[in-house]
Amino acid sequence: MVIPGILLVFGAMLGGFLMAGGNPLSLLQPAEFVTIGGMAFGSMVISTPMKILKRCFGLLLGSLKGGHLSQQAYMDLLVMLFRLFSLARKNGLLSLEPHISDPLKSDIISKYPSVTHNKIAMDMLTETLRLIVDGSVQPEEIEPLMDSMIETHEAESHMPVNVLRAVGDGLPGIGIVGAVLGIIITMGHIDGKPEEVGHHVACALVGTFLGVFLAYGLLNPVIAAICQTEAEEAKYLVVIKTAIKSYVGGSSPSIAVEFARRSIFSFDRPAAAVVEKSCKAVG
Repeated sequence: MVIPGILLVFGAMLGGFLMAGGNPLSLLQPAEFVTIGGMAFGSMVISTPMKILKRCFGLLLGSLKGGHLSQQAYMDLLVMLFRLFSLARKNGLLSLEPHISDPLKSDIISKYPSVTHNKIAMDMLTETLRLIVDGSVQPEEIEPLMDSMIETHEAESHMPVNVLRAVGDGLPGIGIVGAVLGIIITMGHIDGKPEEVGHHVACALVGTFLGVFLAYGLLNPVIAAICQTEAEEAKYLVVIKTAIKSYVGGSSPSIAVEFARRSIFSFDRPAAAVVEKSCKAVG
């Protein structure tokens, strides 16, 4: 919903401006765009390592696509986990080895693109199951290991978000700098014609407008959308953790999947009957 929201923001702003008799062309002040855009980008360069800077722009572009997790994505995950756990219970843990060694060639995992396309989820699933298959960790150590991976992922995800939030918080101030520069130019023409002075004042005020508008109308709402997506991705990892923890703790595949299902956000959680029917169909 990011793109429709952006269109609505621009539509409301321009619509109200036109209704009040404003001329949209008066908002097109290239000098103000260069000043405010350049200062905002420069502040990011000063405060951000290149590896995080790249992620900032990746997140901004990715936000236009919206979140990729849905109820069907969770259904795919739950059914896939059920199939893996059922295989392990029937043929032993070693039967999982070919599936976690090369997931893309697995006749189980590869059937669920919504899972295989999620790199962090695949890493967590395969690396954790590999430790279990190898017997190199005790059951009680599995949860702390997965918690550590989830915490690291969340901390890493927040780094570019914090940079973007700092820029959003600073944009109104940068807009004021642009306005002050415009006033300085205006004072140099104070002895000019009234319409000339008025033009320079209007240009200066566009700087303040741009800073506030870009911050509260665009960047900060986009950051909020990114945070929602990050929260959903973290929950996806929690669902995997819950399923594996339950299965390693001795639960049957169906009960482990039910524990995982109940840890899903209510607006994405598939019905228990639907999950049970899907699991039985592949079981």
